Amino acid sequence: MTEKPKESKVDPQITKKLCEIVGEKNATDLKHIRYAYSYDLSFVKRKNPDYVVMPTTVGQVQQIMKFASQKKISVTPFTAGTNIGGLCIPENGGILLDLKRMNQIIRIDAESHYAIIEPGVSHAKFASALYKHGLRWSWPVGPPSGSVSSNAICHGIGGMSGRYGLNSEEITSMEVVLPSGELVRVGSCAIQEDAWHSCLPLPRVDGLFTGWLGTTGIITKIGVRVHPIPPILKVFTASTEKIGDMASYLRTLGNYEICDDLTGVSWWLSQVPIPYPYKPKPDGVPEWVSFATTFSWTEKEKEAREEIWRMAFDEEIKKGSSLKETQYPAEALKARTQLPSQIVGSTKNYTKQAGGGISWPGTFTPLNKWEPVYDAWKKILVARNLSPSVRVTNYRGVHYGMLRAMIPFPKQDPIAVENARQAIVECLKVDLNNGGIPYKPPVDFALEINKRAHPGYISLLKQVKNMLDPNDIMNTGKLAL
Repeated sequence: MTEKPKESKVDPQITKKLCEIVGEKNATDLKHIRYAYSYDLSFVKRKNPDYVVMPTTVGQVQQIMKFASQKKISVTPFTAGTNIGGLCIPENGGILLDLKRMNQIIRIDAESHYAIIEPGVSHAKFASALYKHGLRWSWPVGPPSGSVSSNAICHGIGGMSGRYGLNSEEITSMEVVLPSGELVRVGSCAIQEDAWHSCLPLPRVDGLFTGWLGTTGIITKIGVRVHPIPPILKVFTASTEKIGDMASYLRTLGNYEICDDLTGVSWWLSQVPIPYPYKPKPDGVPEWVSFATTFSWTEKEKEAREEIWRMAFDEEIKKGSSLKETQYPAEALKARTQLPSQIVGSTKNYTKQAGGGISWPGTFTPLNKWEPVYDAWKKILVARNLSPSVRVTNYRGVHYGMLRAMIPFPKQDPIAVENARQAIVECLKVDLNNGGIPYKPPVDFALEINKRAHPGYISLLKQVKNMLDPNDIMNTGKLAL
């Protein structure tokens, strides 16, 4: 049976106050509603919030945070709930602040190429609005219902990370409600209210709210860069027998900086859905397949990219690589190049065979460490009857990259969940020991990170956290400090 979350102690007076702020229909302590926020797809154990609140205005968020600060009530920010690291499962009960009703696209500046949005704006809604202007965002390979803002502030990646880097690098300004309820702005909008075009050349205080897992404030508006959509898409696909050959190919092609996205996936991840439990790869099928997306404005530009790709391909063949031109599995290719995706990120792709559970060791790992880490991960996962369904992706050429495994498991089986959790944490330790850093980390990961961290780093985190959140109410416990 699925483990039930511990029952919380609800105070009717707190519920009454929250209803006064947002209206009776937008605040509740009803058990069945709170239960719906107690879990996600990950291995993280269920934990109920005590109250669920859905504000619609910045003023309401401020009032909620002032009240929570006065009463020292924990607050967990929530948008779409599509992360798979337990980041929105409350560690300490308290208020679940659901921001999905704050879903306005405030401005799309088609001339200056930025947009201002609220935290509840989904990838699907943003895509629909941007396409009318011939613009795009770096859509992640995830559900269209996911939050654009949350993806950006958690250093999420997308279909243009090979060219532009992480989505957090596309942030241009922010409006934030601090744990005290104070409203602050960072970036150009802090100097001129209507200017949201850049965080630079000002001090990068937006970094106080990116990568902090919602522990330092509530982003109520965010500016992000957007980009034109060239009309000609060309996707190059190739395969290798070994991760070492794939890493070498992606490094060589990445040197030429012609790709928006440059990704390799193991055979197990290229299947729709991911096999569960583990099954061996068929004989004669390459272990790794890859796609490289390029966009061009003219046929001549596309032909030039084709020439460069061929040059990179030939370089690898001269090295004795197992690299071959190949057909990427059709549905999986569609899922990863037609974004926002309606296939990848859905239960159809990730959890259909397993039964509703999925977690990952998602990491930023230097490309030259992919081979030893993957080889170790494969042994760990196969030994636990789990598929080594792994993805590797270049960020901004070859500067660094992403290495992650998507591990499905049956959510209703506690033994299977614990088996997956232990495997994932084992994989994480291997990556940390090779210089990788996990992103969107659940508390289990944060504990391992902090064990290895320089004491000055931990001290600095604590000082910043205490400065911004002296009552420690914001997403309590997620940093494992």
